[in-house]
Amino acid sequence: MDNSRREKFISELTKGVKLDEKQRQAFYQKNENGSLNPEIGEIIDGYRDYIFDLGGSFLDITELYNKCLKIAKSSELIGDVKLKARIKDFSSSCTNTNTKMLDDVFGVELVTATEFEKEILMLFNHLLFDIQNDKKYNKETGYIAYHCTGDFSPKEYGNLEERIKRILGQAKTREYKKSRHSDSKSKNISNLVDVFKILPNELSNPKRLKEISKVLEKMLEYAKMNDILEETIPIIEFHFLTAEVDYEATRGRASHSNYKSVNTKLIKEYYNNGRLIRGINAPLKFVATDNGLTMQQFEETLMENWPFLKDDIVRKRNLGKDKEDLEKVGSSDVLTAYQFPFLRKYIESGKKYQEDLKEEKWGILKTLIILNRIDMRKTTLKSSEKKAENDIYHL
Repeated sequence: MDNSRREKFISELTKGVKLDEKQRQAFYQKNENGSLNPEIGEIIDGYRDYIFDLGGSFLDITELYNKCLKIAKSSELIGDVKLKARIKDFSSSCTNTNTKMLDDVFGVELVTATEFEKEILMLFNHLLFDIQNDKKYNKETGYIAYHCTGDFSPKEYGNLEERIKRILGQAKTREYKKSRHSDSKSKNISNLVDVFKILPNELSNPKRLKEISKVLEKMLEYAKMNDILEETIPIIEFHFLTAEVDYEATRGRASHSNYKSVNTKLIKEYYNNGRLIRGINAPLKFVATDNGLTMQQFEETLMENWPFLKDDIVRKRNLGKDKEDLEKVGSSDVLTAYQFPFLRKYIESGKKYQEDLKEEKWGILKTLIILNRIDMRKTTLKSSEKKAENDIYHL
């Protein structure tokens, strides 16, 4: 980007936000090759394009998957399964841009009652998706799960039973044992292990194999009948775990905040200052119901991501101080929905969106993103920044 275009970009990006000379010079920082590093606004623009292009098809796939689960449930192959979908927020995405691929922006979590049901859905994924990479976790904290990323690709199988037997016999992956800050001297990664432990024995019975194959075939046929195959679909990250492990992962010793080594003090200060905002520095999460996906309650999202916030959330609620935070979330939801029409059916705003205001709303949302990036390690805003943010919420 040449200097004149960057000047214009910065001017539009920082409208209403006062930058000192040092901050301004940071936009022009060069890397070792002498070319300009992408700055935060450009990275955010890139993520907007990525989510705009692929977010709708991701949620369509998740809705489809939920209907496939209903087929399995009605056939009594599985019981109740908790399905959640996640789109990474801008702050987390920007933090990971230089260290991770974009294959974890869109994620689905499936929580089953038993290990058998978990492996049934893992098998379904191997049939419905081209698995790009996978891994098993068997950590000291109690986090036992299977993760895989896949490209939606339902195929015709001449003999589904034979295909299933090949998958069960050949699927192997790495197993991770230690947590990030474990003092254990055991190796973190094991040699290759079998992906499936229960199903090979269960399905060695030809009658049982036939029964399960018929249900999986119904699920696959339903998936292939939909128009989603005409869409551009992202790689999706899947997590499979049991309800017992899910408890440890959301409320116990294997929680996300422990695994990610989160700065607890920083997150608490952001929350107490009303600066945790859905889609900006907290993920967009959806939960499946019999009628399809719904947006998860924001406070539930916060407690899943950061269980240590529970006491602060309850205290704010009891004091009636959570109303302003939820109003901010509602306002930012509308700004986000201006950019991503596929989100509008999940946001109960009653808002009539004016498409000619899309870019203006994007400038406003981008300012909020920059002011509230968690990776800035900045817990309080300058008075000028605070005024700019307050003005945004009253536009």
